[in-house]
Amino acid sequence: MKEFSKTLIFILLGAIAAYLLGRYVAPILAPFILALFLTFFMEPLVVLFQKKLRFPRIAAVAVTMLIVFGGTGLVIIAIVTRLIVELVFLTTFLPDYIDNIKSVVLSLRSMAESYYLALPQEVTEFISEKVTGADYSLDSILGRAEKVTSTVLNALMNLISSVPTFILLIIIAGIATYFMAKDKRILIGFWLKLIPAPYGNKILEVVKDIFQAVISYIRAILVLITLTFLQTLIGLHLIGAPYALIMALIIGVADIIPVLGPSTIYLPWIIWEFATGDISFAVKLTILYGVVIIIRQVLETKIVSSSIGLHPLATLISMYVGLQLMGTAGVIAGPLFIIALKAFGSAGLLRWKS
Repeated sequence: MKEFSKTLIFILLGAIAAYLLGRYVAPILAPFILALFLTFFMEPLVVLFQKKLRFPRIAAVAVTMLIVFGGTGLVIIAIVTRLIVELVFLTTFLPDYIDNIKSVVLSLRSMAESYYLALPQEVTEFISEKVTGADYSLDSILGRAEKVTSTVLNALMNLISSVPTFILLIIIAGIATYFMAKDKRILIGFWLKLIPAPYGNKILEVVKDIFQAVISYIRAILVLITLTFLQTLIGLHLIGAPYALIMALIIGVADIIPVLGPSTIYLPWIIWEFATGDISFAVKLTILYGVVIIIRQVLETKIVSSSIGLHPLATLISMYVGLQLMGTAGVIAGPLFIIALKAFGSAGLLRWKS
């Protein structure tokens, strides 16, 4: 029982330490944490170059970084180029879309007024009592819209102003990645001299397990996002949707949102197409949405659990509990906490004997 109590205390202290590190230390050391992730991520390819092509460690690291960073850069450039083309077309037809939105809103308003006037007097009086005091005037609505627009613009300005900081972070992380990957054995040897046995090796084992599991977890999430993006992109092209790449990217990013995911974009879009009278396109979009959701739900838990080595039920429970406790971030933090516990247990740092 003493071992069990010690383990619970250890887990509690570890959770507090993880929160403090994530809240206060991680932002300061962000480039080096990113570099550590990249080092673990690139290591299999570095080893491949060393063993198969007989590259020295320095050359293997340099070539791997060129492939990873260069390939990522080319993909980003290709996507941004295509996005610019679609955005140019979008801005050309944007006034027409705005006029279309206005006409639909006015049509819906007229329809709602006609239905409202056709209701019995008792019902209209009841509705009037319920909305008394609510400000639905045009000035009020415009004022709220202005606040929302101001918030969005401020967010965009903050995003733009953070670009130099982000570039600096990438540069520092790239340099740190090179030295971490190149001098891996030297750094490990220094650590083992610094921390006495057996704790040095156990800590290295825990860190290795956690980072590998986290990388696998991130890779699984990216696989799901990419799968949603590709399904949407191909489907939108097949049904003749305009701005397929823009919408596919937006839906792919929305896939990160817990519970709702792609539905955040698909459902309002489908409703809008039905409201505007384009029934044929709305039905096609509904079928595409159904295919994307079914495939994602089938693969999500299986891909995530197989990637991080957890049972699908444990993965599902950790994601749900994390969502309830921490919101959106908890969907990622929940499985990561289970990963950490599993790593500590594998290293023999947690004991459950009574």
